[in-house]
Amino acid sequence: MSISMTSTAAAVAVALLVVAGGAGLAAAGTSDLCGLAETAFGECTAYVAGGEPAVSRRCCRALGDIRDLAATAAERRAVCACILSEMLAAGDGRVDSGRAAGLPAACNVRVGFIPTSPNFNCFR
Repeated sequence: MSISMTSTAAAVAVALLVVAGGAGLAAAGTSDLCGLAETAFGECTAYVAGGEPAVSRRCCRALGDIRDLAATAAERRAVCACILSEMLAAGDGRVDSGRAAGLPAACNVRVGFIPTSPNFNCFR
């Protein structure tokens, strides 16, 4: 097996851990956290951009996984910035601020670092 295939297999394994529950991911590096958070939030982007009428269970599970990814303030800031980037890219710049702000309540997941508008400041 080549080194790139080993790295790819490792990345897939880590991504599966996040989807399965996020165990042990607090030690992941910032770029790993970013990729994992973007992948997870991908379940919510269609709703936030106005393309889906309701929040899906997959989105709510992903929101919980995202919350569990970021244990420190620095990790929360980094994950927030990554999600904002994903949100803007996937929604072609369209973000329904009301939907984004309502995600935690709609999913019954307590998380305060999800961006709620295209100009959200993740570093405050």
